[in-house]
Amino acid sequence: MTSRSRPPVPGLLLGHYPERIERARHPDLPWLRCLLADLPPFAHPRRRLLSERATRILQRSKRLRATPAAMPLAELARDGFASAAAEACCARVCLEIENTLGRSLRPAQVMAALCVLDGRLAELPTGEGKTLASALAACVAALAGVPVHAVTSNDYLAARDATMLQPLAAALGLRVAAIDPAMKSEARRQAYAAHITFCSARELVFDYLRDRSRTHDRVLRGLCMAIVDEADSVFIDEAATPFILSENVDESTQQALYVQALRLAGQMKPGFDFRVDGRDQSVHFSDQGLELIEAETLGDIPLWGVPRYRQEMAELAVRALYILRRNVDYLVSEGKIHIIDANSGRRAEGRSWSRGLHQMVELKERCKPTHATRVIAQITFQRFFSRYHLLGGMSGTLLEARSELLEVYGLTVECIPVGRPSGLRLLPPVVCSHAGASQQKLLEEVRQMQAAGRPVLIGTDSVRESERISQLLRSAGLPHQVLNARQDTAEAALIGQAGQAGAITVTTNMAGRGTDILIDEAVARAGGLHVLSCQHNSARRIDRQLFGRAARLGQPGSARTLLSLEEGLLGRYLGTRWHKILQLFSSKLDDTMPLVVGKMLLKVTQWLAERRARNARQRLRVADTQQGGGQLFGTRRE
Repeated sequence: MTSRSRPPVPGLLLGHYPERIERARHPDLPWLRCLLADLPPFAHPRRRLLSERATRILQRSKRLRATPAAMPLAELARDGFASAAAEACCARVCLEIENTLGRSLRPAQVMAALCVLDGRLAELPTGEGKTLASALAACVAALAGVPVHAVTSNDYLAARDATMLQPLAAALGLRVAAIDPAMKSEARRQAYAAHITFCSARELVFDYLRDRSRTHDRVLRGLCMAIVDEADSVFIDEAATPFILSENVDESTQQALYVQALRLAGQMKPGFDFRVDGRDQSVHFSDQGLELIEAETLGDIPLWGVPRYRQEMAELAVRALYILRRNVDYLVSEGKIHIIDANSGRRAEGRSWSRGLHQMVELKERCKPTHATRVIAQITFQRFFSRYHLLGGMSGTLLEARSELLEVYGLTVECIPVGRPSGLRLLPPVVCSHAGASQQKLLEEVRQMQAAGRPVLIGTDSVRESERISQLLRSAGLPHQVLNARQDTAEAALIGQAGQAGAITVTTNMAGRGTDILIDEAVARAGGLHVLSCQHNSARRIDRQLFGRAARLGQPGSARTLLSLEEGLLGRYLGTRWHKILQLFSSKLDDTMPLVVGKMLLKVTQWLAERRARNARQRLRVADTQQGGGQLFGTRRE
């Protein structure tokens, strides 16, 4: 489906529940196609055409102030989003954005919206107004009769953006709604009946799975069009986890199995009976460990007598006891286990581990075990979003993943020029030989920035690490704010204060996206926000996401990575032998690596992590595709 054909709407042509069952054909060499697309003979005409269309739209919008004209909605529904009617409707929506929201769109924002309507992804730098650009695309599509799903990274942003869009939608005769996790089926059905529905990706995919498991009373109107905010986070970072719809089962023997497996795992010695691969966290039993599993008996439960099942239970128990970490992988709150999303640092509300792992973690933490479950339906984001007839999105960090995005989703990436140089200064990274030295460097840099009247944002990769740094700052007498999964409801308020002069904010990844850190003129004159990354991210995109918190809209700002050989990917990928060798390179005075060695370590380990993560996503995609038509959804087959 492209913008040059009719917009996808429910009806006689596509059915009452439109979705693309057959996967799109993807190129065999996506990296080569991406490389060719960036060459000037191809890129320049494409971007010039986008720029010319955006200019015409904005000029037409100005003329509409004096001579209002009716929108050609019938022509838009007939001719699609590449037509003259689409430009006329875009111009009218731009005018209404100015009238109702008090914001004038810039050419880059209009170009990004046109990319989305064309079924592409737009990379628009952080702070350049992706929310309004998405609003323009969503309203034009809705005016053509297309049910639009505006997909956000979390429920808070879905509610915020829907509220912001209400005046604009009302002026255009449209209705917007947001999906709240507490909604029941009828309320969800009414929300999806709106012209534009804001929702988190997680809520959307589970509503789809529930629809597929029943033959009537569906809440969605099909998969017509999705506009995905922070598209790389949804399409790449969250694509490694299948989404599973399950139901409780009444099996009194299950808890006894979990207790037995945990008791067995507690008898095993790490490094002797089993080892954990630090790169992908897989469990490998030694011959001694396998003998210990074989010797374990539980006579009154026949299932335990199946060797393969017994080994699987033992592996899950080892994972629960030795791999999953409190305040890193999950939180314990009010007697319940809450999974922490590895990409955002937020609580993954409503999500649970499958196959009994969740119940084992509950027993480990002495929480009341929840009911055992069985799988009703499951799907990955890779397969789910490929079912939309028209798919587009935006992010500030897409280039590094463009080959995979083209291969998996058939989506091309367009970098939108903004004509304004970035004010971000990337300072040389600092890699210390041990954690104590990196902590000392952290305190020195924070004090230096605070003395200069600049705010500091310290990025960490887990709740535990954010609280460790918080304790370090507290001991040094440095007042600060902490934003992690424990304070996720106060995110907007805390981020709103993070740009004040001398403010110190310690965050997990959750603060990297969706909300703005505003600075005043005095802070800008002092040098702007300083971002200090104390996490070694698994992808270059995530580095750019965190660093993009500073220097928005051409303002000044700076960023630096500060790590030790014992932290992050460095600690995971470098064995003891390499650690000792590299310590010889560190300065005798301050225990830091030479700059060239530090940069090399960061790049190589990050490249290894990116390759491993992409291979894992590819394996999951292949398995998901092989299941394909045989994937069960309730009692029905696709």
